[in-house]
Amino acid sequence: MGNETRSETEQFEYLFLDLEWNQPIGTTELTDRAAVQIAIVAVDEAMNPVKSFSRAIRLRNPESLNPHTVKIIHMPEYNIMQGRSREEVMESVRQTFPAYKHIVVWTRDTYDLFKRDMRECGIAMCKHRVVVLQDVLAVIAGSGQGKIRFEHALQCAEIEYELNYLHHSKHDANYLYQLFTKCYSQYFKLTREEYCDTNIFSGKMHFAKCRYVRKFQPEVILLKPKSSIFMGYTPCKVCACQVEWKRFDWIVLTNIQGKNGINLRNLYPTEKNIEILCKYFHMSYSICDEIVFIRTDFARWIIYLSEGKVSKLLHENYKPSKSEYSKKQKKKCMEGYHKQKLPSQNLYEVLRYIDSHDSSMVKRMAKKSRLEHLFEQVEQEA
Repeated sequence: MGNETRSETEQFEYLFLDLEWNQPIGTTELTDRAAVQIAIVAVDEAMNPVKSFSRAIRLRNPESLNPHTVKIIHMPEYNIMQGRSREEVMESVRQTFPAYKHIVVWTRDTYDLFKRDMRECGIAMCKHRVVVLQDVLAVIAGSGQGKIRFEHALQCAEIEYELNYLHHSKHDANYLYQLFTKCYSQYFKLTREEYCDTNIFSGKMHFAKCRYVRKFQPEVILLKPKSSIFMGYTPCKVCACQVEWKRFDWIVLTNIQGKNGINLRNLYPTEKNIEILCKYFHMSYSICDEIVFIRTDFARWIIYLSEGKVSKLLHENYKPSKSEYSKKQKKKCMEGYHKQKLPSQNLYEVLRYIDSHDSSMVKRMAKKSRLEHLFEQVEQEA
């Protein structure tokens, strides 16, 4: 009886799963991958977080470590090698999350790797449905064809994030939870009265006019709301391309490309290419020799170039100040700039960092302004 009670209280509605893995140089297949980080956020039926889990996983073969892995996941080689064994971590996952209805991942590769590791560790997974959020958003926010980048999805959904925290499982799992719940809630409201014919065996959703529906026996078809796409049900290939699915007015960038299909990350910083990049990020700029002066809605920056690479980044010195009219304004606290940690030597990546940094600061300033205004109202009424 005690075990039954424990099992009932530890059933979770959704597990939001993120893995970071090492792909040895010269390989591309799943069989060669090894997870080095795992994080899970578990929620109840009300979509409230009730438990979280985060572990580093030790590489079995240290010689297979790809230097790119260390750079991407912001985790030194020493910490990777000091993680727990895969078997120990997967067993901890089983004990921590004994029962769940859904697993949410950003990509199918993440789920396939997790499933493989659980199987190879001899751990049976309970019956559940899988939600690949990248695929869901491609249907309801994109064209249904290309893949949406995780960071771009966060931006479109207005989820605040720290650029330096991306590709760290502990943070990505939390961002995944926030992105899913916000999009699910919005899509549910937008499609409240819309339903699809759903095959109970395949989990495929069809519009009434779909040619495949006519082939099914009535007893295998259930009427389910469109928002069931967030519960592991998927549109059939014919219906997935229909505009009726799309409800989010996102400008989806499936690749980092300009209008002519040019990869912006690979542009050499000539004056013309600097203009292209600054227009892409909606930044004002001026150029003097190999120095680029940037102005965003929040601050000014100076980028020093050397042989086509960024060598130094400076950020104007600002501090928030209170005005008598309850407006939070930027006020220079001293003349000049301070040196900012260089996120990359690639100009595109540096501009992307500046865009993310200042966008976050503008949102924070707006929130603080609203709070300050409320405090001032309280003081006036007292």
